[in-house]
Amino acid sequence: MMLNKSPDEVPWNSLLRTLEPALKRISRRFRQQHRRTLAVGSPARVASERGDAIRFPIEVHGGDREYAVATVYVYGGLKRFYDEGRLEQIARDAMTEAEKYPTEPPAKPGALILNYP
Repeated sequence: MMLNKSPDEVPWNSLLRTLEPALKRISRRFRQQHRRTLAVGSPARVASERGDAIRFPIEVHGGDREYAVATVYVYGGLKRFYDEGRLEQIARDAMTEAEKYPTEPPAKPGALILNYP
């Protein structure tokens, strides 16, 4: 029995436990070259034409600035289990975008839109 956990908190933690290690693995070379890492930003629940979604940025951390390089939308509600392969691909796509902007933010931060599933 979990105490003090909202119905969304447990599935959100499950998503983070799957996505954050993928971001760390994918951004290893980026971290060595630029002393920066990729991280998940703060989530928000938003309405869209596809229904309710959870939106969060993938951000570049480290150095004198932190900035979003991608925005992820999770449709269909939060779940307890996630497709690790799809989250790995999201991490790769965010890393590809981050490599274009290793030290300065893009003109429109978070412009790369990634969807899950």
